[in-house]
Amino acid sequence: MLGPAANSLRERKKARTRETIVRVALKLFAENGYNGTTIAQIAEAAEVSPRTVSTYFPAKEDIVFDVSAGTKERLVASIEERPAGQDTMSALREWLMSEREVLDHDQELHACQRIVIDREESLLVHEQAMMREFEQVLAGGLAVDLDVDPGDLKARMAAAAAMAVFDLLHDEGHAERPEGQLPTVEEQLGLLDQALAFITGGVAALRDAGD
Repeated sequence: MLGPAANSLRERKKARTRETIVRVALKLFAENGYNGTTIAQIAEAAEVSPRTVSTYFPAKEDIVFDVSAGTKERLVASIEERPAGQDTMSALREWLMSEREVLDHDQELHACQRIVIDREESLLVHEQAMMREFEQVLAGGLAVDLDVDPGDLKARMAAAAAMAVFDLLHDEGHAERPEGQLPTVEEQLGLLDQALAFITGGVAALRDAGD
């Protein structure tokens, strides 16, 4: 039986292999196109076998979205474990800022991911499906704020409005920025606070209407 040190070494090696595959794949996707890049090409660039790539990532889109792994789980934790008295919009703001810290840790990799997704319709569709999952998480938190069932129209409407913040952050100034580059932290904070203030007011109005 392998000891803790051996297991730890093996896990670190697997993590490095996974990261290498993602980095070289995103670079190839950006340079040669998502559909124009094969698993064999990714394997050659990562110096692993095609079987290894497929073992880590059964589908090519899994490679693209590996950069975002854990995002939904962190959002769920932010909403479900928020302190007493904190509303969902405040929890969302904190989550978005913590995700920005993750992004800032490796801006080049995230920028490359953004370029690849924006250029490929199928990846944009996949991303939208992920966003709908985020919307359901928000609806659950907003339902608590509004004291209604998660499936209630008011909670769903508020969640849909909150999701528009993500589109706002992505689209604002998009044409003027280099491809893949996000707004500055200051720009994001300004947009985020404007949007969340608007949504928070709407949630309060919905709650008052239900009293």
